[in-house]
Amino acid sequence: MYTSVEIPVTKIMLLDDHVLVAEGFKQLLLKIVPQGSVIDIFSSIDRAKESLQTGEYRVVITDLIMPGQSVMNFIPFCRKSYADIIILVVSSVMDTTSIRSCLAAGANGYVSKAVDAREIKLALEYTYNGRKFVSSDLSGKLADSILSLESTTLTSKELEIIRLIAAGHKTKNVAEMLFVSPITIMTHKRNIMRKLNLHSATELVKYVFENNLV
Repeated sequence: MYTSVEIPVTKIMLLDDHVLVAEGFKQLLLKIVPQGSVIDIFSSIDRAKESLQTGEYRVVITDLIMPGQSVMNFIPFCRKSYADIIILVVSSVMDTTSIRSCLAAGANGYVSKAVDAREIKLALEYTYNGRKFVSSDLSGKLADSILSLESTTLTSKELEIIRLIAAGHKTKNVAEMLFVSPITIMTHKRNIMRKLNLHSATELVKYVFENNLV
């Protein structure tokens, strides 16, 4: 037995390139959204953009991975063009970087595909009422990630230095570019490695690129 979502009758855009998955999700949604709601499936971001112009959608539910197309560009497009639209990412991608990136880009919520109908119901209710939502199987990981990030926050100078190092500049060159001594750069580098618990220049470069600091 499914409990109805406590939101008004609405029109939903469902974006997923796997048709069978999308059809199954649509049938689940029809069991919990108010009677009279409309759910349209799209397998292409381009077609979705066209329909947004005339479709009067209130909710966009999208997968994160769309072959050949960027959902990370689609999210800010929706937010900029349709300020009041609700954007909910439902994906099997569960890393905290992706979650934070989607929320920062303008998504109202992020839900893993491993959840049940109750979590989808909560996601729709929370986001419809102006609140951010992350499904329960991800929220703990996200909180741990944020706490970890806060404990290793780098200063603006340290960020500048590791970007230059990641770009291939040697200590002497970095010092010349920043008008300081090589010893100062080496001291900063040691502090950075300690903060991030890194042990080699290779690990430092990997950290920069994995965390999109370039």
